[in-house]
Amino acid sequence: MKQHTVLTLYIRAGKALTGPPLGTILGNIGVATPKFVKEFNEFTNTLPDYFLLGVRIVVSENKSFTFTVKMPSVGFILSLLKKEEIVKDIHGITTITHYILLEDFIKLCKFKFPAYDLRKAARMLHGTLLSSKIIIK
Repeated sequence: MKQHTVLTLYIRAGKALTGPPLGTILGNIGVATPKFVKEFNEFTNTLPDYFLLGVRIVVSENKSFTFTVKMPSVGFILSLLKKEEIVKDIHGITTITHYILLEDFIKLCKFKFPAYDLRKAARMLHGTLLSSKIIIK
């Protein structure tokens, strides 16, 4: 029976480097680090570099590897995209409103739900925004 080594790492999209710590981790189990870095960076080059991605690497006995990438959650992306606005009313009461721009909302819909049409994706994502008390501007 073949033995496999499974690693779960967190790497920024398009920012994998052959040096430490990634090079050390993969090198210690016999994986060709430059090959992995090249494949990973090509796979994630269309994503923003601030995405921290969960990567599951399966290394077989002959030191070949496969990897799968777990995309970031909607909550994580919203935490990066949301802005806040501080408003004082005429009575001096300060309120903080969280919002995202319509342009970012549409991009997020297309990114997270590529198989759905934009209307359906927008309805699903809008529910998340409502529960998080984030508005669209």
